Amino acid sequence: MPEHSRYAMSAQDALWLTMDRPNNLMVIDGVMTLTSTPDWDRVIETISERVIERFRVFRCRAHRDDDGWFWQPADDFHLADHVRQVQLPEPMGMKELEAYVAEMRSRPLPRDRPLWEVTLVERVTFDDGQVGAAIVSRFHHAMADGVRLTQVMLSLCDTADPHVTASVGRRTEGGGPLEMATKATTTVNEMLSDTAKVVSRGVEALTQDPRGALESGWRLASDLLRNPGHLVDAFDALGVDNQVANTTGSVAKLALRGGTVRTIWTGTPGIRKAVAWSAPCPLDPIKGIGHMYDASVNDVLLTAVAGGMRSYLAARDVDDVAEVEWMVPVNLVPIEDNLPDDLGNYFALVMAVLPLHPTDPVERLKAVTARMARIKRSAEPLLTFGVQRGVSTAPRSVSVALTDFFANKAVGVLTNVPGPRSPMSFAGSDVRQIVGFAPSSGDQPMTCTIFSYAGAVTIGFATDAGLVPDPDQLVTETITELTRLVDSD
Repeated sequence: MPEHSRYAMSAQDALWLTMDRPNNLMVIDGVMTLTSTPDWDRVIETISERVIERFRVFRCRAHRDDDGWFWQPADDFHLADHVRQVQLPEPMGMKELEAYVAEMRSRPLPRDRPLWEVTLVERVTFDDGQVGAAIVSRFHHAMADGVRLTQVMLSLCDTADPHVTASVGRRTEGGGPLEMATKATTTVNEMLSDTAKVVSRGVEALTQDPRGALESGWRLASDLLRNPGHLVDAFDALGVDNQVANTTGSVAKLALRGGTVRTIWTGTPGIRKAVAWSAPCPLDPIKGIGHMYDASVNDVLLTAVAGGMRSYLAARDVDDVAEVEWMVPVNLVPIEDNLPDDLGNYFALVMAVLPLHPTDPVERLKAVTARMARIKRSAEPLLTFGVQRGVSTAPRSVSVALTDFFANKAVGVLTNVPGPRSPMSFAGSDVRQIVGFAPSSGDQPMTCTIFSYAGAVTIGFATDAGLVPDPDQLVTETITELTRLVDSD
C-alpha cells in the first residue's frame, strides 16, 4: 500500500474512538523521569527516527465516512504540533509533576490531527534533591494497546546491556488469530466434556441425599444471586477444577454480576482528574515473598492493592466492602522485539475480583493467588475478546450501551507491566522511573498501574478528582500493605 494512502482501522481500534467521553478520555498517559534534561535537538531526532518514520499511524488522523473508520495521512503534519518542551513555575517537584500529568489527563487530543503528543518537562526536582526532567506522553487508545504503546516509548531508549531489549511484558507461545480460534474450539469441547461430568455428579448427589442436595442447591442459588462469581465454589465442591468451572465462573461475573460495589467513590466522573505514584520499590523482596507462599509477583502486588483499598476505606469509616472488581488487560498476541508497523489493539479485559479481607496480608495473598489461578486456568480472555469484537462491530448506540454495561461492573482498569530489567537512557539522559495510566471508561472512578523497571516497581493511581480527590492516600496505603507483606517473612 502506498505510504500516502489511507488504510482501514480495525473494529477493535475504532471501538476506543466510540468509547471517548469528555469525562473519561480514551487516552493512555505515560511518564518517564530522567536524571538530567536531554538536548532538545537530540529529543526531536530520536522521536523522528524511531517513531515518526517507523509507525505511519503517528502521521495519520482518524477519519470516518460511510465506509467506517480509517486512518488518513495528515497532509499538514508538523512535528511541532505533537512534540513540545515546557518549563513549569518553580518549585517543580514530584507533586507538581503529578498535578501537571493530571491536568493533561483532563484534556482531549484534537481530532483534526494525529492522536498523540509528547512533552519534555524541564527542571523537575525529585524527592532526593536531584534535578532532572520528565517525558510525558499521551497516546489515544485507538492507535494501539498499552503494552505496544509502552514498547513504542521504550524503543526511544538505549541500554548499555546488549542482552536487554526495550520490551515489556512476557512472551507467550503462539497467539495469532488462527491459533486463538483453535484454542476457542478446544475450550468449547473441554467445557462440554466437563459439563457432562458435573451433571452426572449432581444427579448422583441428588439420588443419594435428595433433601441435603436440594438444601445445598437453594443456598448456592441464593448466594449466586448476590455473588455470581462464587459459582466456581460449586465446582470445587464437586471436585472439578478445569475450563468448565473457571470459565463458567468468569461468565457469571461478566453476565450476572451487577455494577461494581457502591461506596464512597461511586458517582459520575467529572472532567478534572488526579494522579499520584510511588517511589520505586525494590522487586527482590517482593519476589521472595511470592516464592515463600507459592505466589507470583503479580499476586503479591495485587494483594497489596487490595489491602491498600481496604485501609483507604477503613480510614473513611467504610467497613462493609468485602471485595472490589477490577478489569485487567491480558495480551493475546505474542510480544515481539519488532513491533507491527500498524501497531493496533491485541488484548482482552478480564475481571479480577480482589478480596479486601481478611485483614491479615498473608491470608489475603492466599485468597488472591487462588482467584488469579482460576482466571489463568479459564478461557475468560478468549471469551471477553469475542465480546469486545461483538461490541466493536455493533451499531454505535448499541456499542455505547454495551461498553457502559461492562465498564460499570468494575471500579477501573488495573495494569501490571513488567518492563525492562536493566537501566536505560533516553537521548543521553538516564531513565529514573517509568509509569503509565490506562484510561477509565463508563463511570469508572480510577485506574491503577504497576510498572516494573530496572529491579524496582512503581505503583500509581489515576482518579477522578471529584470522586477520589486523594490518590496519594491510595498509594500510601498500598505501599504500607506491601511493606507488611514483605515484613511477614
